[in-house]
Amino acid sequence: MKRWHQWGLAVVGLGVGTLVLTLNWSPRLTEVTVQQASAESLQLVPKSVEWFADKGVHLAFNEPVQSISWQYDGTKYHANFPNPETSMWLPVPLKQGSAASLNVQTVVTSTGTTLDMNKELQATLPTPLTVTTSPGPWQMNVTRSGPWTLRFSAPVRDREAIDHEVQFQPAVSGTWQWIGRTIAEFFPSQRVRPTVLERMTLLGGPEGPQGVAGQFLTQKSIVRPFYTASNQKIVVREGDPETLTLYRDGKPILVSKCNTGVDHATPLGHFYVRNKFLWVNMIGTNPNGTHYNVPHVPWVMPIDGNIAIHGYPRAAYGFPQSAGCVELPIPVAKKLWHMIHVGTPVTIKV
Repeated sequence: MKRWHQWGLAVVGLGVGTLVLTLNWSPRLTEVTVQQASAESLQLVPKSVEWFADKGVHLAFNEPVQSISWQYDGTKYHANFPNPETSMWLPVPLKQGSAASLNVQTVVTSTGTTLDMNKELQATLPTPLTVTTSPGPWQMNVTRSGPWTLRFSAPVRDREAIDHEVQFQPAVSGTWQWIGRTIAEFFPSQRVRPTVLERMTLLGGPEGPQGVAGQFLTQKSIVRPFYTASNQKIVVREGDPETLTLYRDGKPILVSKCNTGVDHATPLGHFYVRNKFLWVNMIGTNPNGTHYNVPHVPWVMPIDGNIAIHGYPRAAYGFPQSAGCVELPIPVAKKLWHMIHVGTPVTIKV
């Protein structure tokens, strides 16, 4: 600490016709105190040290500093502050889920004093943020009114940002609601059209959702294509005769005889129309072991692996004849192909 003493100069007397100047050294003292940081007084605030993978390492001192030097992962860094600061972020390339060590080497105080700190800081960063979505990728029959859900592996820091971090294509208006700090649910403002291919895209990286400890999604973006629920349904009944019926809103709008696979080659169960092709060259093996190679099979609607609904010319329909597919008269298959969308549910039963 330095002390400065100031002496006062005063004019104290006037004479007649002449100016009398008297010097009077006043005993008054004016004391100015200047604080200088020292190695003993400048301290790093322990609770201020934070490690965020997207920002670096946060430090705070009990007194302002104008520059700081540090070493991280074998590389030396230096930062100057135009205005001395007590709080600062050191931009270092931290890696999520890994141990990190940083050495604060020297600090220059606000008065220009250089102090050797040699302060070793260590931490293990939290693992990256992950998210589970519902609907999942290419999920069928997704509820048209929501909720569509994001479940994060850690509490999310800025929950209000979710409106900008998630996009739907085609666009869907609606609202996000949070269950605690890890689950976000989206509710469309009105029911989405049936059998629509939606793409939900969640922004990743440091610009996307972040956990309270600074963790973030490692992917640049997470894309979830899915199909909304259909108001139509195809029912194939293996009976006498075998039939295919298309329902819309519970009412039959197309009924036709069909053929299923011989020796029960057509699987029973619940499926979805996975794609639609104008034609397909079909190559495979019949149940009796013989091989087939049929080019340009028309109006093909795959539902399970190599099993599809399609058109095929037969002399008659209504009983097992195929190698496993559901065969329809070609004009009926064409009509059905144009009436349905990918994602239409299919039930095959006895």
